[in-house]
Amino acid sequence: MKTLALALGSVALLAGCASSPALPYAPMQQPPGAKISAAYQIAGDTLRIEVDTDHRRLEEARIVKADGTDVRPFNIDNPPLVTQPSGSSIGFGIGGVSGGGGSAVGSGIGINAPVGGSTTTIEGHTFVSFQLSQAGPAPWSVQLRIAGVPPVTILVGGP
Repeated sequence: MKTLALALGSVALLAGCASSPALPYAPMQQPPGAKISAAYQIAGDTLRIEVDTDHRRLEEARIVKADGTDVRPFNIDNPPLVTQPSGSSIGFGIGGVSGGGGSAVGSGIGINAPVGGSTTTIEGHTFVSFQLSQAGPAPWSVQLRIAGVPPVTILVGGP
């Protein structure tokens, strides 16, 4: 029984540490402190770029064509914002154990309070939609401005 519990605990720990794989296209150089990637889909006359912003808000996106003209998206679909406490927390606990003869009963009370502010992130990928007729043929040079990191360019739809 102890071995089964240990095995299940190990599987749960590994599953919790797993992260989703990056999307197939990435910038030539990742910005410091972030891991950005992208993918694309074509549906009718819509080019839809999926961007993993590493839990940051996408502020601006555009395609820069070979002739230097910009194509702006007609829609940016950011996932919902999530606010989480950041920093450390202070905890206070009281516990007790009673029993004997090979059995025990435990009880406790805990109080925890965050110290510091909170951080706001997004959970999920951002989707940016362009008119395919305006974007032209692949590959597309997608320039992104993401909160908290320098601007990045990803060549999407190429090798």
